[in-house]
Amino acid sequence: MKLHKHWPLLALLTPSLALAGMSDDPVLGKLDVKQLEGAYSEGDTRLNWNIEGWLGTDFHKLVLTSEGSRLDGRSEEQELRLFYRRAIAPYWDLELGWQHEPLTDSRDDRVLVGVSGTAPWFIETEMHLLAGPGTDLTAELSLEREIRLTRQWVLSPEVGLTAHNFSDPNEHQGSGLADLHLELRLAWEIRPDFAPYVGVSWERKLGDSADLARDSGHEVDETRWLLGVRFWF
Repeated sequence: MKLHKHWPLLALLTPSLALAGMSDDPVLGKLDVKQLEGAYSEGDTRLNWNIEGWLGTDFHKLVLTSEGSRLDGRSEEQELRLFYRRAIAPYWDLELGWQHEPLTDSRDDRVLVGVSGTAPWFIETEMHLLAGPGTDLTAELSLEREIRLTRQWVLSPEVGLTAHNFSDPNEHQGSGLADLHLELRLAWEIRPDFAPYVGVSWERKLGDSADLARDSGHEVDETRWLLGVRFWF
């Protein structure tokens, strides 16, 4: 068959095929175990986890996350989030949804709104505002950057800040800046989807939260050594 006889037809079909390829946005899914680790300090060992699963397209996703820790076989902290993620700019998403903490005394659900994405210098950024009962508000900021030392070794520093506009003495939580988290993990990527790691975390209560902790006889800071693995599929 001589193709030059069909060039007019190919010329008409090519733009249509290109547009079909551009509009193709299949529904995909991912389960990302970001952290599954033992956290060691003087006298105790905790199991921490941070897991995210999503289902959707490049522009629209339904996301479910679970984060928490267990000590001596019992869950000490647990946080579930279900939200809608929408791409609003290159490398940035808008997030709207719901948070539930089943282990708190009040078990209050909260509305979640925020943005996440990649800031300059490849800093992975998450900013969330949580609205609870009445006028209770909590603001969260998380910054993380992956520094590739070699083809397989990856260093990941992370900074987290939490602030509240209300106090909860039962939880040793004051208004204003409340918590500072500093974490550092060194991972060995055996495969792109599987990496064991070691690390260290340091957490300190700030402001009124630190005062409430001191008054109740609790420590205001804590250091833990980490040993864990991260994987996704």
